[in-house]
Amino acid sequence: MASLVRSAKSGSDWGRHELLAYGITVSPIPPEDFFQHDDPPLTSLDPALLYSSLDLDDANMSDDTYRFIASLELATNTSQETAIDDFARELLRVVGFEERGSILRTRHSIPLTICTPFSMRKGENNAAAQAGVYRGSHRSVPIHNEKRKRMGLPTLSTMTIPCITMVGTRPTFYLVPVTRELSDAVICGKWPQVETKVFMYVTVADGHRRMSEGMEAPEYRWVALQRMIAFKALAKRHWEKLSTEIQLV
Repeated sequence: MASLVRSAKSGSDWGRHELLAYGITVSPIPPEDFFQHDDPPLTSLDPALLYSSLDLDDANMSDDTYRFIASLELATNTSQETAIDDFARELLRVVGFEERGSILRTRHSIPLTICTPFSMRKGENNAAAQAGVYRGSHRSVPIHNEKRKRMGLPTLSTMTIPCITMVGTRPTFYLVPVTRELSDAVICGKWPQVETKVFMYVTVADGHRRMSEGMEAPEYRWVALQRMIAFKALAKRHWEKLSTEIQLV
């Protein structure tokens, strides 16, 4: 793999070739190994949000549940990427990712440096979901380290970045380790000495075998919402040390 060409590309053009070129593998693992926690209860969510069909004429539906179901219905019945983005933001809001002091956004441009600097333009599609996961993680590490340096904190040589991708309305979860060595290898277009293993969990529901269906199916929606809440806790654990250090400054 060391002989693979590593050319400068826009971030949106990354694909399987770039994963191979930088020694990055993606390993699916079961939920108990990925989340390392029992499935959380969904008692905090409106039962109508869990069980409702995509019927927007239900007058008894709360405004928040209506907004979620309407976003889900649009994302299910359109090919527009922006509808998936809008639903992803609504999904994150429903399970509690938008806490005080944070705001959910569907677009944020971050520079990708590989051999020569490039910036990803807003609205570009990922060439492949898995490549997009690593690409975004790699770009975020230097930004976080620059922030730490400005605050007088030591930079980190290793970071694990929690990520989610949406294919339609089906979420997939990743834990992406990014080392300084690998980040430098991407910037310089060189073969890294150590393989990087990304862990992935693909959301599946027992007995639900239609890969074309997503959260419009209530049985799949239940499992996906459980996984989203579990991932929120997992992501917090990975960012806790960094957040605590920044707050102490």
